[in-house]
Amino acid sequence: MSEGLRLNSILVPLDSSVLAEHALPTGAMLAARAGVALHLVSVQEPLVTPYGMEFPALFLELRDEQREHLAQYLARASEAALRADAPTVRTALLDGIVARELGRYIQTEGIDLVVMTTHGRGGINRLWLGSVADRLLRTVRTPMLLLRPTDGGVPLSCRRILVALDGEIEEEVLDAALGLAALLPPATLVLTRIVEPPVPVVTRLAVRPARFGADWTERHEIEARNYLARLAERLRAPGRIIETQVLVGRPVAEEIVSLAHAIDADLIVMGTHGARGFERLLLGSVADKTTRISDVPLLIAPVRRLAGKEEPVPATSGLAHMTPAAVGTGLW
Repeated sequence: MSEGLRLNSILVPLDSSVLAEHALPTGAMLAARAGVALHLVSVQEPLVTPYGMEFPALFLELRDEQREHLAQYLARASEAALRADAPTVRTALLDGIVARELGRYIQTEGIDLVVMTTHGRGGINRLWLGSVADRLLRTVRTPMLLLRPTDGGVPLSCRRILVALDGEIEEEVLDAALGLAALLPPATLVLTRIVEPPVPVVTRLAVRPARFGADWTERHEIEARNYLARLAERLRAPGRIIETQVLVGRPVAEEIVSLAHAIDADLIVMGTHGARGFERLLLGSVADKTTRISDVPLLIAPVRRLAGKEEPVPATSGLAHMTPAAVGTGLW
């Protein structure tokens, strides 16, 4: 079993807002504890005019002023990160579409962890940081630590980490949880599975989940408990505290967030397959929904797809290659 994230570099995207800067203390702290480089990156988006029109000189001057502002901003952010004990700070000012350029930078530089602040809820909160995080979760194969603005811009501390598992392929999620827990001791890992009961249907005899059998939920709850018990036994090590929780309910995302509040978790760790296009529209994503409703910080780890849908994971993904964990029922 791997001991977690192989951190060689951490990225904090910045857009010169106070909200974005809330991720800086946590990024600097993790870089200091891991002894790795901290990358601070801003992106200047291109000016857009109607087809065939030239940019007025005033626009070009404003663009140059904005670039100079961002360069000075990155220099100040770098100084703040160094004061927070980040061992090495690198800055980059990119040009282009924000999420696309950040994705290219992550791949080119071999970034192992992205730390950023995002509201995750609707409306205005879906602007820059929210939409960028949403896009990156679907286009890069790098774990992302999503902080909330209520964290007040202080370094993340974790006493209890809720690790949400779906029983399919868990190694990337466990890898991320173990790696972060090692950097934030002492942290208790609470492994959880949410069993979704089947939707009841009306039969000639009663209202019950006829297609699955009356004991379907009970059987899967027992399987989930046994699965987590075996996994916890495998993960236990000196100084590492593991607990388990199995819940029955729906929708899964809301159950995860409710459990995080109930156990006073400081962080939720879960995986995503990065569903896109029609697949996302049809199936949705538990990680996506949790990201949008949770006020608890999240660590989202990209996971390889199941047989027949496997996607290559670049060596720079920051995840150690491990023997596949026990396969469960894959209820999500």
